[in-house]
Amino acid sequence: MDENLQESIKEIIIASAAIVGTLTIYHLLAIYTNTLALFFMHLPYSLRPPFVLLSPGVLAAIIYGLLYKNPAKMVAVVIITIFIWISWFFAIYPALTLE
Repeated sequence: MDENLQESIKEIIIASAAIVGTLTIYHLLAIYTNTLALFFMHLPYSLRPPFVLLSPGVLAAIIYGLLYKNPAKMVAVVIITIFIWISWFFAIYPALTLE
């Protein structure tokens, strides 16, 4: 039982680190550099919204999937990351358009 608890705690820590790390990278690319916006401009117009909304979740799932191969938990990481990303994006988007 003790080993299962330690394994669960380790999985939660790695999932949290994958989510926070992915969102930190996207925050730095969107706010402190103009890299993310320039990259999105080179995509076809129809691919921009799905890429902007889904790419952080997919990246977090890939990071989590490198260590744990549980597809159900990878989907949970995707959903949590996308929800947090959309919340953050709508909160910070007005500041991105000011210039």
